[in-house]
Amino acid sequence: MTDLTDFTKTDLVDDHLAADYLRLLPGTLLALIANTETLSATKELADSDCQIQSLTASGGDQVVAMPPEATTNHWYMIENAGGSNSVIVKDDSESTTFITLSPGDWVKMMSLTATGWVIVSSKALSGNASTVFYSNLLINGGFDFAQRQAPGTLTTIADNKYSSDRWRVTRENADVQYQRADATGETGLTSFNYGIWKKITNAGKLHVCQIVEGLNSVPLRGKTVIFQAKMKASSSKTIRMAVLELQTAGTIDTIPATLVTAFGADSTDPTLGANVAVITAAESKSVTTSWQSFSVSVAVPANSKNILCAFWTDADFAANDTLSVAEAGLFLGSSIVPWSPRFVRDELALVQRYYSKTFGLDVAPAQNVGLNSGEYHMPAPVAGAVSQRGSKFVHPVPMRISPTVTTYSPAAASAEFYDGTNSVACTAITTVNASPSSIQIQCTGNASTTAGASLRVHVTADAEL
Repeated sequence: MTDLTDFTKTDLVDDHLAADYLRLLPGTLLALIANTETLSATKELADSDCQIQSLTASGGDQVVAMPPEATTNHWYMIENAGGSNSVIVKDDSESTTFITLSPGDWVKMMSLTATGWVIVSSKALSGNASTVFYSNLLINGGFDFAQRQAPGTLTTIADNKYSSDRWRVTRENADVQYQRADATGETGLTSFNYGIWKKITNAGKLHVCQIVEGLNSVPLRGKTVIFQAKMKASSSKTIRMAVLELQTAGTIDTIPATLVTAFGADSTDPTLGANVAVITAAESKSVTTSWQSFSVSVAVPANSKNILCAFWTDADFAANDTLSVAEAGLFLGSSIVPWSPRFVRDELALVQRYYSKTFGLDVAPAQNVGLNSGEYHMPAPVAGAVSQRGSKFVHPVPMRISPTVTTYSPAAASAEFYDGTNSVACTAITTVNASPSSIQIQCTGNASTTAGASLRVHVTADAEL
């Protein structure tokens, strides 16, 4: 029969009595595969190491580094058999964290030719890991969309307004800028993009958060969640990280317009608006000039209305200091989950529930961007300077609430419709019948407007929290 020391093969045991085979398991096979070890430093696995690793972390959390990825890698089962500290599974360069194993947790890792190391299953993830990868409760965690600006250009963000889609910014002193950056050349990232916040003009603190809609927050009540992200900065900084809640006394999906009422001195957490509070405690993260994974895990109170995932500067940023963030997520559980984004079309649809526009995805909303640039179009029903009522403009996806609508002329420095047929501006634009599914816009035509003329306007629709 096949040598039982190669225990991953399927052996046809047809020449041993059952009792003889059972005696082999505890007496031979288990002795060969057992690898119980106490770690007091990083353990670097090699392909020659046993596939089953039963480890105890001593003196604090300890790292297990997987072997370099190759087509010859076998799988590994890694168990945290300890009683208090975590075992952190990383890649061979220790730049990517695959999973953090609490005592009693285990993970099965496999190396795929086109992908590298992946989690096949894990007790820490409550079953098959793939079911967890796509349950990110944050939207635009990869910072792919910044519809309110030209994403690749540093753009000043008004206080308590949105930078990257779904990420709301407030600052102690003017001003803060935001830019989307290409992550494909970054060491330590597997995302396509990342976000950069830059302090300009005056020194001061800044605060960034994503508000999770009540529809998705309420099901988290009483559950343990983990907020995770990768961060780096222009120089070593202390960044505070926390999960916040809109408490039961607040009104669901109604977050204070001024989220931070006072930033406080250095090393003092900001004072938050009415009924907003940190869950459990904020944590300090030592952010350097290299990408690292950071997280905070909390139990959500049983009566929370909204969850907010937030990070902020512990001390003033000087002008030109930057904070870069990537691969952000909010997941059930207490272990970091490897980054695995949604399909881009699905992520965009989630973003457009809160903000959409007729402009190109990476075009900043502005007046006079030119005709045939994606603007809303309606034919004039009558000639002359009379009321022209348009047909419905249907949002790309149903929005959270009836949105606030802003209009922009595509061919003039105004917010009016433009008569593209006769090359004249219209007047008296009015939004009517705005709803989560569609809007209708009407205007007063120009004296030169003819029946059937092409009346055009750009639109943004904002239904953010």
